[in-house]
This record gives sequence, C-alpha cells and structure tokens, in this order.
Amino acid sequence: MRKFNISNAEKRDAEVAFEQKSTRTKTSYKTTEGSDTHSEKRLRSTIETEPETLLAQYNDNLANVLISDDPEIDKEKVGLKLVGLKKVYLTEGGKVAYGVTLTEHVFNPDGTEKEIRPESSTTGNIAVDGMPVRWTGKLMPKADAMRRFVFKKSYQLRHVNGLTFDFLQAMAKKLSDAGAMMLVGAGAKGIGPLVMQTGGTPYRAFLEGRTQGDSYALILRLTNLELKSL
Repeated sequence: MRKFNISNAEKRDAEVAFEQKSTRTKTSYKTTEGSDTHSEKRLRSTIETEPETLLAQYNDNLANVLISDDPEIDKEKVGLKLVGLKKVYLTEGGKVAYGVTLTEHVFNPDGTEKEIRPESSTTGNIAVDGMPVRWTGKLMPKADAMRRFVFKKSYQLRHVNGLTFDFLQAMAKKLSDAGAMMLVGAGAKGIGPLVMQTGGTPYRAFLEGRTQGDSYALILRLTNLELKSL
C-alpha cells in the first residue's frame, strides 16, 4: 500500500496510506458443454491488408479487385495467436519510427483545436519525504463537483495507526457535515496539480468525506477534465 503526506485545515500533516478500491465483479464464461473459457489475442489484419494500403496500391480498381480476389485477407497470417506484444510507433509509410517526439493537442469546449505543444515530462510530487498535499480551503458542493468535473481516478485514504485514524476521521467528518468536497493541491504553495508518479498525468484533486458512527471514508478524487457550457 502506497503512502504520502497530507495536511488538514490546521496545516498539520501526517503520513497516511492510500489505495484504489476495485469494484469489478468476477464473471465467468462457459462453453455450451460447460467448460471454462479464456481470452486470446488473434491477428485480425496486417499493414499490407489495411484499407489505406490497398487503396494506394489499386487506386480506382480496388472495388473490382475486392470482388475478384481477397487482398484484404492475409490467408497465411490472419488468426495467428499473439503473445508478448510490445507497443511501437510507425511512420506514415508503416516503418518503425525511432526518436519519436510526442505532442499534446489542446481542444476548445466546442471541439476545435486550440493548441499543439510538446508533451511535457512530469515528476511525481506526492513522495512521503516531499511537501504534503494541502487543503486549499476551497469547498465545492458535491453535486456541483459531480456535474462540473469528470473524475477519472479515486483513491481511498487509510490510517496507519490510532493517531492517523483520528486525523483522517476528523477530516472526513468536517467534509461530510459540510456536504462538500475540498480542493487539495501539491507543491510549496499547495495549489499545484497532483502527479501520482513520474511520467504521470497532472490531476486536479478533491477530497470527499463520509462518516457513519465512528467509521469514516476519505476519498481522493482526481480529474483532468472539466465540463464547460458552450
């Protein structure tokens, strides 16, 4: 279980644990005979049989070739079982590309492209020995936050001893009583996005608290997508 430092409204921080809770249900599939099934990856097509390649090769005669022959099917390779796959980037000519430069495309709310910029390299900023994740003091009603943001990841914060139980339980109760989520941030000023690991995506982060008797749930919700009206 991973750990990081978080501070409360009084700017007191503590080392706590966090984890992702899986809610997937296990589903098993059977054949008509009752035997267990399993998934496999099979080759569907090759670069030589892709529509763009065939169109460039046959031009206006492609329709006739498709009727008279089956160039879109590689009879020797289609259906082969795939194992040990690795991701590579290809050039427009279908060759393996080396020294790839990745870019980020930024879009306006109406879907038009706003900016193209080099992909930024990020460094994780929630290390245990680093700056604690801080409360910003900015509360947002839960209903407003759910309508305004698309939350892509959620982590449950957990205490590691009796003192951190009281620490997190008090935070959860404060948020639960307010019916709101608290914006939290990283960095010296506590207003930066959270990057969970080096090379990871920067996320805006909110804390949601729930309590039931002496029990509590403190959930860190991450988003990098805000919904805006046109």
